Amino acid sequence: MNHPFDSVINRKDTEAIKWQKFGSDVIPMWIADMDFAIPDVVTKAISKRIQHPVLGYTSAAESLADCVANYCSTRHHWSIDTGDIYWIPGVLPAVTAACRIAGEIGEEVIVMPPVYNPLLEIPEKVGKKRIDVPMLYTPAENTHTGTWSIDFDSLEKAFSNRTAALLLSSPHNPMGVMFSESELHRIATLCASHNALLISDEIHCDLILSKTKKHVPTALAAKEHSQHVVTIMSPSKTFNLAGANCSFIHAADPQLLDSISHECLYTVPLVPTLSYCAAEAVYADGWQWHSELIEYLRGNHDYLMQAINQSDVLSMDKLDATYLAWIDTNKLTSEDASDFFINAGVGLSPGRQYGHKHYQRLNFACSRVLLEEGVERILNAVKNR
Repeated sequence: MNHPFDSVINRKDTEAIKWQKFGSDVIPMWIADMDFAIPDVVTKAISKRIQHPVLGYTSAAESLADCVANYCSTRHHWSIDTGDIYWIPGVLPAVTAACRIAGEIGEEVIVMPPVYNPLLEIPEKVGKKRIDVPMLYTPAENTHTGTWSIDFDSLEKAFSNRTAALLLSSPHNPMGVMFSESELHRIATLCASHNALLISDEIHCDLILSKTKKHVPTALAAKEHSQHVVTIMSPSKTFNLAGANCSFIHAADPQLLDSISHECLYTVPLVPTLSYCAAEAVYADGWQWHSELIEYLRGNHDYLMQAINQSDVLSMDKLDATYLAWIDTNKLTSEDASDFFINAGVGLSPGRQYGHKHYQRLNFACSRVLLEEGVERILNAVKNR
């Protein structure tokens, strides 16, 4: 019996950015956008809402705020006040607004590459200086269980009286790293001791592949330093609602939340009406779909990892989270390998944009048959190079 996520959905005539980027002969496995059908509860909720003939400006319903509070409590053991939430159409506008209000123009923002490329670009766009503290890679002998970790020695040295903020991706994109409670607390302590804002992008927090690890919200781990933390979450990656543009910011400090919301005034639009409906539907009733998704992603991950590591020039370490494989191509070429794979008929995300040219990021949130075709193209191209 086929898994519900085995269905191949044709997106080529839907103006999907993912499928527009490359030619028709290239399988797109780049942007973090799943090729799966959205949960039925979303379709039902939107269908019900559009029976009303007006789609005017809309605020978040109290029932949605309650769903989010319940979600944080039941899924992440994190108790929040619904008054500490600000709704915004996207994680990146939220990160940008928080980064803009942190400190003064010309001050410094710490990032830890390789990391999601907008986090590398935002500091300069808001008039700040970016300070890189690269993640450390520790290889493992004869296995594909190498690990990426925070270089705390370098991180501590990077802080100064000019540090305005630290941008964190948790779980870390693109390496799929999950941070422990003690690591997050240590980061928060450093930020608090330098009066810097800790801006935590947690958009992938419900895409956990590990069966033993749990996501810890940064604000929960920060404990006594939570006043210095801005947490940003969204149902978009979890439930394949990237085009719905619905995210929320949590800040325990009301003045901080007010400053961020004021920064968004006139520059960031309101969350669309139907997006609120979609968000409430999945936070309330989307978790059976989510369980099936995680099961499928784990299977795709295991298949991909085994297949990639059969190659003598490519390698992939086990991911704790996300559906984004981080593939080492250093033995294939000393330069970025994205053109090599495009010529092979597979479009990946080039590692250089995240800060490491010797890697490629591959999105495996697609049907197994499409993933197998992509992998076959990759391995054949490597074999026949």
